[in-house]
Amino acid sequence: MENNKKYDFCIVITTYEREDMLKQLLEDIFKYTEYKMYVVVFDDGSKQTYDLSEYDVKYIKYVKNNGLKNLWRVISDTFKFSGKIDAKYYFYFQDDLRLKENFFQESIRIFENIPDENKISLGTLMIDTQRNTPKWTGVYPIEYDEYYKTQWCELVFMCEHKFFESLEFKLNPIPMSRWDNNPHISSGVGQQISTRLFDKGLNMYHVINTLTTHGDHESVLLPELRKNEKLIAI
Repeated sequence: MENNKKYDFCIVITTYEREDMLKQLLEDIFKYTEYKMYVVVFDDGSKQTYDLSEYDVKYIKYVKNNGLKNLWRVISDTFKFSGKIDAKYYFYFQDDLRLKENFFQESIRIFENIPDENKISLGTLMIDTQRNTPKWTGVYPIEYDEYYKTQWCELVFMCEHKFFESLEFKLNPIPMSRWDNNPHISSGVGQQISTRLFDKGLNMYHVINTLTTHGDHESVLLPELRKNEKLIAI
């Protein structure tokens, strides 16, 4: 295990060309001084190296940008890295998110209150257009008091170590042929994660009331797709 230390949280943040937004998210995270946290930032080849000297984070920067079609490589690296951190919970964020008040307390409370021994993840970002969507697994969300059983997982979620174990600490390569008919579709990362976990009989959940917020700013990875499919969560 990394540093042979035990943490309350391992927090993984992916970023590209959004240093100011990332720092706002870090400010949100480090308000929670009651927790012992290991925070790692994966910078997918931003033109300039970020100055994160004010924050207790590990900063990993790629020499060149992997972009949408090779995002799976970055996320696979984060899985290998997370697997080496001894933490009770793992949180995944993107650099353009903000945390609502009591984010960690509420996330943990909701996750622990899901009476399902096969639960594997809890998505903490929920936008209206995704509430009744049967995504990659073809399952319609089932609504409970504070969460949905959605059976899909994107890259804003919390989990335990068994999440990475179940995925063998890696993503499989996503073929370039994915974009042959539609150059504007997504990276395929969420789809692969969701279908692999679903095929193992593991269950993915999302909060009903979003615990992270996302504004109406331009997407770096999916500018054309996000013109029609907004990721606004307030």
